[in-house]
Amino acid sequence: MAKAYMSPEEAAPLLGISPKDIRRNMRNGALDLGLALDPKKTGRKNWKFKIYPAKLYKITGGQEQ
Repeated sequence: MAKAYMSPEEAAPLLGISPKDIRRNMRNGALDLGLALDPKKTGRKNWKFKIYPAKLYKITGGQEQ
């Protein structure tokens, strides 16, 4: 069974950019891979990122496993 979502660290090698760049681009809306959950809205201390494999593989041309 495939994972429901991935972390920026898992997606970084597939995109060829750093996890930090993925997080920054998702926060500012430049990269649509899933959800970038603002701590102000969630009550958490840090941002939370959920990268959906289907969106990632659509960009990279890969296949879901």
